[in-house]
Amino acid sequence: MVKIFSESTCDLSLELLQELGVGLIPMRLTLDGVEYVDRHDLSPQEFFLKLRETKALPTTSQVTPEAYIKVMNGIKESGQEALFAVFSSELSGTYQSAVIASKEVDYPGIRVIDTKAASGGQGLIVHELAQMARDGKSLDELEQKALWMAEHIEHLVIVENLEMLKRGGRISAPAAFMGGVMNVKPLLHMVEGKLIPFGKAKGRKKAIQTVVAEVGKRCGHPENQSFFISHGDDPQGAQQLNESLKSAHGVQAARITELGPIIGSHTGPGVLTLFFFNDHD
Repeated sequence: MVKIFSESTCDLSLELLQELGVGLIPMRLTLDGVEYVDRHDLSPQEFFLKLRETKALPTTSQVTPEAYIKVMNGIKESGQEALFAVFSSELSGTYQSAVIASKEVDYPGIRVIDTKAASGGQGLIVHELAQMARDGKSLDELEQKALWMAEHIEHLVIVENLEMLKRGGRISAPAAFMGGVMNVKPLLHMVEGKLIPFGKAKGRKKAIQTVVAEVGKRCGHPENQSFFISHGDDPQGAQQLNESLKSAHGVQAARITELGPIIGSHTGPGVLTLFFFNDHD
């Protein structure tokens, strides 16, 4: 069976990753001068508690080529096959590290894919690939499906404000200014792996309604879709988004995941994100 690997930016719990048989490549962050290994040293709940208690901006580190080389050499030596579903290359240098490592190891049984995704978007892709791997799909089949998903994954994001995204260089200062108006919730989506504003809404309720309506514009048959919701220490908001999605589009319950420390370092608390695949050609 092909082994699927991903970074901790996929925001799937350790329990779910173990259940799916997915290999985790952890990322690191520094907060108040202390370095943590994402998901191992610091849970999402612990992270957001610390974040609210400090004025310091967390910093994150991309995965190094050496870290990938160690894992890939183990795959090569065992004669296994593996696919690495990597965090968006537009948001981190991690993908480039994986590519460098793959060339160094030089083993045809390893494929590296830029998911052009983050958080639950990356998690949804990883989840689908792990299910396919369990069903016995080949490495070539998994690679082709991963490439399709990378082109069709949707991220619809509601943030409390854009200040942390601006400070972390994930969005421009002019775009961040839009989120400075009182109670206006900036709405973002991912285009070719980049976070870009697509609208704004007055208040959380209207923001959720706008995002749910957007689903119908991007997906012809949402009732047949798999949806992931990720939240930054806001389980109530995630449940409200889930209920609105079910009511508007007749979909089954979305899988709700917690935004991890790496993504949360750039978005801050209170973020709500919805992920699914569009059906555009």
